[in-house]
Amino acid sequence: MDRLATAQRACTGERPGRVSSLTALSTSSSGEMASRTRWAPTSPSWISITGRPFGNSRISIAGVGPGCSVARVSYVRWSIAAQFLRLPAMMAPLAFALLATEVTGSYRLGGLMMAVFIGAEIIAAGPVGRALDRFGVARGLRVLLLVSALFLCGLALFASSPVLTVVFVVLTGLAAGGLSGGIRALLPKSVSAGFLERAVAIDAVVIEIVVVTGPLIVALLTPLGVVAPVLGMAGAYLLAVVFVPTVAVAPRTRGERPKLGSIMTWLLSAFGFGVLISTIEVSSLPFAQRLGGGAEFAVVFMAVLIAASMAGAGLYAWLGPRLQIDRRIRAALCLVVMAVGGVLAAFGVSWPLLIAGLVTVGICTGPLNTTISMHLQLTLPESRKAEGFSLVFTAQAGGFALGSLCVALLPVSVAPMVGSAVALIAAFTVISAHRGAPYRRVTSAVANQEA
Repeated sequence: MDRLATAQRACTGERPGRVSSLTALSTSSSGEMASRTRWAPTSPSWISITGRPFGNSRISIAGVGPGCSVARVSYVRWSIAAQFLRLPAMMAPLAFALLATEVTGSYRLGGLMMAVFIGAEIIAAGPVGRALDRFGVARGLRVLLLVSALFLCGLALFASSPVLTVVFVVLTGLAAGGLSGGIRALLPKSVSAGFLERAVAIDAVVIEIVVVTGPLIVALLTPLGVVAPVLGMAGAYLLAVVFVPTVAVAPRTRGERPKLGSIMTWLLSAFGFGVLISTIEVSSLPFAQRLGGGAEFAVVFMAVLIAASMAGAGLYAWLGPRLQIDRRIRAALCLVVMAVGGVLAAFGVSWPLLIAGLVTVGICTGPLNTTISMHLQLTLPESRKAEGFSLVFTAQAGGFALGSLCVALLPVSVAPMVGSAVALIAAFTVISAHRGAPYRRVTSAVANQEA
């Protein structure tokens, strides 16, 4: 039995001294169950055979060997669904601009379409998240993805009418408002206990690939027609439906809904991150022009920022679960470092200084988002997880919108300073909020069990 427990810990990522629910189940079985259970030591998977010998036996995998493979397959399936779900949002800016230019001769309608799309997502995030929690996240996601794809098909069909174009964009935004929060709420049910935090950090790396892939797909589909990218967005939603994990629906409990807890602090953190990162990303072309370059320099700057973000997320996926630092301190530290990077970028009148600022901002992107996500995984009530994560993603999107507005209205050296100031305010809030609360180390195992 000790050998089994050791093998289980190796699979689930548990350390000695921590007893998982699976180990507790196997060691606390009654005598009757023990007499009906035979362990096959020659099997590499430690297969438990329950029932009569040579009769109707039930075979189950005790979380080792193929069980680990099943967990990895579940995460891959979740990740594929998540990336297809996110892809339309990455395609939307360029796809809407091209469609608007074809219909009206100007890209301005595309800007309006993007604005109302984000606005509709922000408005719908909370209510849609609550609906997902109430009626089942996986089932609700499939319905919303199908509805979003249907509205995008309507947009492609009535693209010649500016009014109907805006209407269908609004409807799509309303349907898609809670998708990101919903798919995140399914992650703990798709990975093993010891892999949750690494899964979140790895997902932060993959997101950067989706960010780059979205506009590239639009460029590849445009020769087929201006509505082809919009139909491609609908196709991405439909593919996401196929890969949404199938999970058991928790029984609904009546009574007063539990509170979301200290989510406001983390909403501000997500908002501050959104403001700062957008003032850096959207300013890539002004940064390039300040150094005497053009669009090619802007592409280089974005590549540096994305590469730094992927490196930071990958490093955190390796080190994050081992850290003993309170997550509030981690989040505040990331926000402060990013604020310093924003200041360096704001005054980056030379290549080395600007690159240093971009790397400083990018390296903390993955760790910050992972820290926020893991803290909420532990503190959000089970019955409100989709709603809580939807609100966090919405706060980040709202910050991105405000940062973009700052770039449009303020000088190139001032906009990143505003982003840095908001990030510092968020860091101060994280440290100040609930200062007397006891420290709780949030490990992947604990978060997954409480989820």
